[in-house]
Amino acid sequence: MVEDRLTRDAAADDSVHAHLKCLDSYKGLECVGLEGETALVKYFEGILYMARYAISGLSSDERKADFILKLAWTPLKQLPEPAVYDALKAANIPNIPSIIDSGIIIENSFGYRVEYLLIEDCGISLTKYLLTQSHWDMKWMSDNAARPMSQIVECIYSAWNAGILHRDISAGNILVKGGQVRIIDWGSATLLENSSVDIDAIETKWRFKKETDMYKYSKYKHESVGTSLYKSIPVLIGATQRSIVDDIESALYVVLESVFKTRPGNLKVEPIALRLESEQSLAFVRGCCLSDVDFYRQSFGIPHCSERFAWLMDTFREYLFVRDGEYIGSKLAMQPLFERTVEIQQLERILEQIKERVYGESPVSNTVKKRSQVGKSSTSVKAPRRSQRLQSKKRRR
Repeated sequence: MVEDRLTRDAAADDSVHAHLKCLDSYKGLECVGLEGETALVKYFEGILYMARYAISGLSSDERKADFILKLAWTPLKQLPEPAVYDALKAANIPNIPSIIDSGIIIENSFGYRVEYLLIEDCGISLTKYLLTQSHWDMKWMSDNAARPMSQIVECIYSAWNAGILHRDISAGNILVKGGQVRIIDWGSATLLENSSVDIDAIETKWRFKKETDMYKYSKYKHESVGTSLYKSIPVLIGATQRSIVDDIESALYVVLESVFKTRPGNLKVEPIALRLESEQSLAFVRGCCLSDVDFYRQSFGIPHCSERFAWLMDTFREYLFVRDGEYIGSKLAMQPLFERTVEIQQLERILEQIKERVYGESPVSNTVKKRSQVGKSSTSVKAPRRSQRLQSKKRRR
């Protein structure tokens, strides 16, 4: 994959149109037809000119933004990433990047296709975003991670409802711009059979065969899809089924790692739950660490955090690893055929709770709260302000 940050002032002129016409002739070529370095250079020059031409069609304000040109060589058995973005846009999925232009340059070259995407610059990593906040205390850092986690899950859930599964949620694919999360790199995504988007229209536009490209290769199958450090426990041990819970579990690891990385350098001792020696051993370690609701955050290198962040992490831990009051992480780590239910109604209740607990409270609560079971409400008593205590003393005098 090659990414090229384009210049902001992209003007359309006669030379651009000429290169576009030349580029059209390249579309029918395969790699075997590109002989020599000169032909290859001209090939990519044509793509760059086409991208600049697309930018020139934007308004003057839109052209002030930065853009990323992504070129990808993808196996034919994977869906074209531009097709997935079309499906996401049709379903009005939040927190995805804006696509300026896209296309397929080479349809088939030894089992691969060449795709290009011209997208908005989606910002910085979640860790860098947390480090740009005004407070450097880990309690504040963790609290600032609550909203990004909520936005990630909302995007995953909305895509799942539309029949789209990302399958590669990782730190590199979660960016933040202006406080808003962008989930990028949907090249490993799959459209599910119950997708609400018009698959036939997308199939015709992007020239893939849904009966083979979608269902034969991608229907819930893990294959080697995903980034090892962020894979769900079932994926790590080679399970053959996949659903929304696997993507949400990956999001949990991304956020926990990002908060850990905000710690000062001299305190960054690699935590056990983020230590990748092999996929099988990582699955076993996480299956053990996540069994203890009081310890698991420490195993990810977070000894203390805000109450809001703790509630959010505990709530998703319960959603992912508790069924009928029983912890199932150990089964997930040892039984590839164990089927974890989605529990979509529970997830919807969590998303409703998030609106109040994450978006409705002050950044860091000044309440003294009695610890309660995960997912259950608890009462809280506000600690009196210092000015109130002084006034009460004066009245007594």
